[in-house]
Amino acid sequence: MAKLLPCVVVMVAVLALCNLRLAAFVPPPAGQSLRHGVHMSTTVGAAAVLGAAPAAFADKIDDAATKLSEASYPFLKEIDWTSPVYGSLPNANPVKVLAVINKALVMGASMDSAALKKGVLAHASAIGHVDSKGMIPLPDYTAINAAIGHMVASVPKNQVIDVFNAAGDVVRKEEVGAYMKSLVNSGDAEAAYKAFWEFKDVVAAAQR
Repeated sequence: MAKLLPCVVVMVAVLALCNLRLAAFVPPPAGQSLRHGVHMSTTVGAAAVLGAAPAAFADKIDDAATKLSEASYPFLKEIDWTSPVYGSLPNANPVKVLAVINKALVMGASMDSAALKKGVLAHASAIGHVDSKGMIPLPDYTAINAAIGHMVASVPKNQVIDVFNAAGDVVRKEEVGAYMKSLVNSGDAEAAYKAFWEFKDVVAAAQR
């Protein structure tokens, strides 16, 4: 089980980024195409030297994670995390789902081990603080976003793009995004989306 946990965190990282992007579902900022960067999700670029992100970029990722978390937390609180939709993929093609898992495992194998460990610990801590509505406190959410940023920054951009594209074959972004946005405050969703794109840019700048 311990060996599988990092793989689970990789999947959570990628899908969390994808879901944030899908849930807001507004056009990307001017001059950026839907598949630019990435994605995280999340959706997340000039390449840095091979290896983990430099310390200077690491500080920027943490700062950007704080901004993202504070801007998107209102949106996060409006989501019904007890809904069964988050535990299933209705009408998903099993073969395509396996393709996503495969790409995520490849990506996970390339991640910096220290960044991956922090991601595991951040998620483990958050799980212990989940309330009756399925929500986690802002500090845990911030720690998870920072960890995801470092994890994504430590792998080649093309591997992140591969996971994102594979996930795009499983869910219909237009349908899912429009439906999810209808369940929350539109302004909060758009604020979260904008903050996510800014976070993506910081992570992409640190990506190898």
